[in-house]
Amino acid sequence: MRTAEKIYSASVSEDATAARLAEKLARRMEDEIATSNVPVGEVMGSLRELSEHYAVGRAAAREAVALLERRGLGRLRPGPCGGFIVAQPDTDTIGLELANAFRIAGVTRNHLLDAREAVDSTAVYLAVSSRRGEPTAAALAVPREGDNGLSWHMQTRTALAGMSGEPVVQLFATCLNELTDEFDASLPGARDWCAKAGSHARTLTEAVAAGAVDIAMAEVDALNSDLVTWLRNGSDLLPLPVIDTRWQEDDRTLAALVARRLAAQILRDGCPGQRLGSEWDLCERFSVSRATLRQAIRQLQDSGLVECRRGRGNGLVVRSLHATGGIRLVLAFLIGRQMDPKVAGTILFQLNRFVPALAVSRASRKQRAELEKLLTKVQRRDQIDRYDLLRLVQFVSQLADSPIIDLFSRCLAAYEARFHPFLIERLPVSMQTEYFDLLRRLLDRMDGPGTEHLDWAKRESAQVMLHMSRDRPI
Repeated sequence: MRTAEKIYSASVSEDATAARLAEKLARRMEDEIATSNVPVGEVMGSLRELSEHYAVGRAAAREAVALLERRGLGRLRPGPCGGFIVAQPDTDTIGLELANAFRIAGVTRNHLLDAREAVDSTAVYLAVSSRRGEPTAAALAVPREGDNGLSWHMQTRTALAGMSGEPVVQLFATCLNELTDEFDASLPGARDWCAKAGSHARTLTEAVAAGAVDIAMAEVDALNSDLVTWLRNGSDLLPLPVIDTRWQEDDRTLAALVARRLAAQILRDGCPGQRLGSEWDLCERFSVSRATLRQAIRQLQDSGLVECRRGRGNGLVVRSLHATGGIRLVLAFLIGRQMDPKVAGTILFQLNRFVPALAVSRASRKQRAELEKLLTKVQRRDQIDRYDLLRLVQFVSQLADSPIIDLFSRCLAAYEARFHPFLIERLPVSMQTEYFDLLRRLLDRMDGPGTEHLDWAKRESAQVMLHMSRDRPI
């Protein structure tokens, strides 16, 4: 297996070679859309034409199309002049789906704040870079007395993401806004919030237009500090997403309705490893044929909710959630937007600017020792396999305990590995010296959780990661 394929599989937590036929076909169709730049509205063919083109059965083609429909990458138009029509996934729809995945995973307010800091600062950095010296940069809205403070904060983040010019940043901001709303404290907030927020908005607008990156970054940091005022504290889990099990317009098939009802049951009562029943049991329960049930199961597998285990006493089982479904949705979004894989990799570095600092500050003594051991191992080499480097980076991400940033990063890493045609498989260790030296400095200077050096560590980390994003080995 090529290094790029190993990176992709590790990023999405799945083995592409073991995927079922419909899933492999869906991926082949995605690859064709991405590599051939198939435009939105283009008809790729009827089910018969697709099955002939990809040399698969009609049933597999139908299931693959259903998976792509779920991801928002197209729709099947019935009739003699119909076929699978390529579409562009909707930002709000995919953002809500991602937010639901994080609700299921049980993210906390601290996880949200980590992600807000990373995404909002990335949006501002990209906005300054793309509009440097442009006096006509869009102005951020200044709040008025009587405005809702939390709503203004989210609208400002949406505007900053739009100024970045990158659809993926806008998608991440949309997802975080959905989650931010869940932590609404419903409190009046600080009395002088309006005046302070107005000052931040005006200064940020001027800094973006002038290309003053340091001022802009300081202002977005202040905005994120102010945001805490509007969010409730505590570790209460977010409510699980509600799935409407009534027949709806988008449930064009009986299989979609069965999938929706099973998903509702899993979210209400399910736990990892729980057995939902054999195919025979489920066919009896829902009064459907085995073919219909299998189509429904494919959709649930694509969502990352279930897995099929063969053998007596097994059947359909609730997965230990790895947010695989969310990653597939983001990949389809990036494919639909025809994102440059190199840009995805660059944003990946920018999004992880604080992760090394968070990782070292939150690591236990045992974890710090393991990190040092990994560092020593890679630094002794002349070259490092890109996949081995990814495993080190993912271990650092694990120590950071920021599941939202981790999932966003996995999406970008998987997209770059899948669609970058000339991804270097082995890198000279000298090209990663900055990153390795950063981890060493952090380990030497920081004593663990709650250290007073965290602000210093974040500045050090951001400086190195941003420099590497501008001058990174492809």
